[in-house]
Amino acid sequence: MARKLSILEVLLIIFFLTVLALDIFLMFFVFQKDEEAEFVPECPEIPESDRIDCAPGQVVTEDVCRQQHKCCWKPVPDTNVPRCFFPRNWGYEANSIQNDTSTGFTAQLRKLPFPSLFGYDVRDATFTAEYQTSNRFHFKISDTDNKRYEVPPEIINLSERTTNTSNLNYYIEVIDKPFSIKIMRTSNRRVLLDTSIGPLQFAQQYLQLSFRLPSTAVYGLGEHVHQQYRHNMTWKTWPIFTRDAAPTEGMINLYGAHTFFLCLEDTSGSSFGVFLLNSNAMEVTLQPAPAITYRTIGGILDFYVFLGNTPEQVVQEYLELIGRPFLPPYWSLGFQLSRRNYSGISGLKKVVDRNRVAGIPYDVQYSDIDYMDGNKDFTVDKQAFPNLSDFTSDLHKQGLKYVIVMNPGILNNSDYPPYMNGRTKRVWILGDNGFVVGQGYPGWTVFPDYSNPICTQWWKEQLSEFHQSLEFDGVWIVSCYSR
Repeated sequence: MARKLSILEVLLIIFFLTVLALDIFLMFFVFQKDEEAEFVPECPEIPESDRIDCAPGQVVTEDVCRQQHKCCWKPVPDTNVPRCFFPRNWGYEANSIQNDTSTGFTAQLRKLPFPSLFGYDVRDATFTAEYQTSNRFHFKISDTDNKRYEVPPEIINLSERTTNTSNLNYYIEVIDKPFSIKIMRTSNRRVLLDTSIGPLQFAQQYLQLSFRLPSTAVYGLGEHVHQQYRHNMTWKTWPIFTRDAAPTEGMINLYGAHTFFLCLEDTSGSSFGVFLLNSNAMEVTLQPAPAITYRTIGGILDFYVFLGNTPEQVVQEYLELIGRPFLPPYWSLGFQLSRRNYSGISGLKKVVDRNRVAGIPYDVQYSDIDYMDGNKDFTVDKQAFPNLSDFTSDLHKQGLKYVIVMNPGILNNSDYPPYMNGRTKRVWILGDNGFVVGQGYPGWTVFPDYSNPICTQWWKEQLSEFHQSLEFDGVWIVSCYSR
């Protein structure tokens, strides 16, 4: 029969375990500090055009750059050129590379002993490479030890795969320390993408990867307003965080987020494209090296690279992955008129009549959220817009179409049938403490989770039911302004 421990023996065991845990913590802490203290940045003569900013968006002194960030410092007259930039020995080291010639390869990445810019660095990462088709290469960098959010795979089409690596139009070269990859075109051995120009950064809320490009003919990264389709490569940073903003040159992006760019390699038309599958807020910096740097605040680095003999072929490869746009109705390509606050149904009628009398080409009339009762979806303000259905019928008799605005934010109120219906079906986005609630147009709102098939069906049912009382022809679904 086992002897029971005395209180003194229990306390002694707890004491020794506490001391042991403290020793382990101190050993790790001191090791980390010694690791950072011994770090000496390698700052060779890096061309100004090749500098990767070590303090993006910040104004730092030489002491902060050298002593705190452990980066390279060399001011230049051109203020756009980073004065504090990454040394050559930052990044990760690749080891345990495992090849599968039929599908790709994997590598384990270990963070090199350099200081942390923002803290919570991922020490061990996994690099996964896939030869998906002869013109499509996929690679991602993820946290080895922790599950991080990834965009659901069902939004892309991965049905087309290849198992024959003999006809790949690209090949990959891996440098182990610091880790970098080169993606090259098989036919002419041109380097399309080279990540050695800057270090991989992988922290809890800061991920960064840079690519050297073969030319400055870069297009894409929408939605932004700039004078020409071809991007300015002189140290231009474009944030990508969707918002409702009037189209203004040089401002941050508009409603859409397109984390894809196309690079025209030369005058022959040979091109390639890069797509980052990441839904977090991010920014992209273009520099004259030429090079491009992605920075994002979460998720993983999940890249697809597409090769083509022409820009059109690259876009076709891209659409093969993400899906092709739907064929719009013919009338939606016509002249459309929309604004907020027509001062009720009388003001709306005056606008329609005035355009008709003036003979202005006119195909579609919109109503913004002021037609709603208290800014609630699937409702009509009967006082400001009485007999709105009759007005819609009159538009149709004139050959016009009618589009209404909807916001996905649904009023969090038990007296509101769409909310109760959605709550019963549990279609709202869930957080740690139940349904996520935020401020929207109607007040406190919940948000449909469109990745849930039941939610999609609920949304269709709500629109179908509302259409029985108001015969709209289209819906403009805009952001719900949670704050």
